[in-house]
Amino acid sequence: MRGRLLLVAGVVAVLLPTPASASAAARTPAHRAGAAVTVEHLMFMPGKVEVGLGESVTWTFPEVTQHTTTSDQGIWDSGARSAGATYARAFTSAGTFAYHCSFHPTMRGSVAVGLQVTDPSPSIRAVRWSTVKGAGGTTFDVQVKVGSARWRDFRTDTTKPKAKIAVGSDPVKVRARTSSGGQDSGWSKAVRLA
Repeated sequence: MRGRLLLVAGVVAVLLPTPASASAAARTPAHRAGAAVTVEHLMFMPGKVEVGLGESVTWTFPEVTQHTTTSDQGIWDSGARSAGATYARAFTSAGTFAYHCSFHPTMRGSVAVGLQVTDPSPSIRAVRWSTVKGAGGTTFDVQVKVGSARWRDFRTDTTKPKAKIAVGSDPVKVRARTSSGGQDSGWSKAVRLA
């Protein structure tokens, strides 16, 4: 009986949000577990997808015509795929990642990956922009904005995957940089910290 009561209490605790988790959920957009893109008729469908940090995008290539999903920044390349083949990639850092088909340059798409924000205290927010520390030439630029002022650098070329930021800094955005492709991702969607 005691075991059942503990199980029920644990389920209730998981289902009922605390005030801190409720406010964090309001800032961090909800995403389904990854996204699916179909590659056919000379298009990526849908052409723009959003995933959460660490989630995957799976591309399916149902046609006999060969296509690729190739990062504009040189981060990934599926190679030629067709006849029902798939390619999946987990997105470990926030940003907006443009891609194309190497065989058909007019075929373009993008993957937007959001930041994770939690509330360790009323005045501090823990902001995570990557699931792993930057390595192999990958770094991150983080910017914050206070009021109507211009965006300012919070971190530049950092390999750190997260930081604590004061609530007065509002909002925050990030982009990934890669030395292998020599390009940056686009900025992530800005997330409000207040």
